[in-house]
Amino acid sequence: MNGAHLVGVMGRQRGERQRPKPRRPFDPKTGKGGALELSLRYQGLDMDDDAFPVFADPTRSVSRARGFGVATLIAFNRRVRFALNYHRTDYVGGALDGDREAENVVLSRFQVAF
Repeated sequence: MNGAHLVGVMGRQRGERQRPKPRRPFDPKTGKGGALELSLRYQGLDMDDDAFPVFADPTRSVSRARGFGVATLIAFNRRVRFALNYHRTDYVGGALDGDREAENVVLSRFQVAF
């Protein structure tokens, strides 16, 4: 397995390494404040060829998967945030006629913390 994750945050307090906390709340009149987090992710899985066909069926199990994702998180203030993510994974093997179809997913979350 291999992978990488890159995150950039704008508008958070200095020294913060956890989720973004805005220096000041978002003001819809001026469009200023809040915090924005942008993330890129790459991941991969490469199965050992010796696993096939003894431990896994090549017509049902993928031998390799590679994926990437893009994520955004907007923190309007310390308690309200919205996240939107897109992920895609491409496969090698795992189907009767070759490669399993690629998977795409869009996820969103609105969160209010107390």
